[in-house]
Amino acid sequence: MKCELCGVDAFISKSEMVVEGDESPDTQTKIFQRLHFQCRNKECTNFEKEIGTKDIQVY
Repeated sequence: MKCELCGVDAFISKSEMVVEGDESPDTQTKIFQRLHFQCRNKECTNFEKEIGTKDIQVY
């Protein structure tokens, strides 16, 4: 993921597991790794701010 302001590649600042569909036996359970991205460009106004997230399905 790139910062929209400066175009520099962001870094993953944290991650977490997210589960969907486990409330009912009628829905399929899906597990995602949610990645949080921050800008790493010290010259950018978004520096060290979260600029986005991305979910990657792992199950």
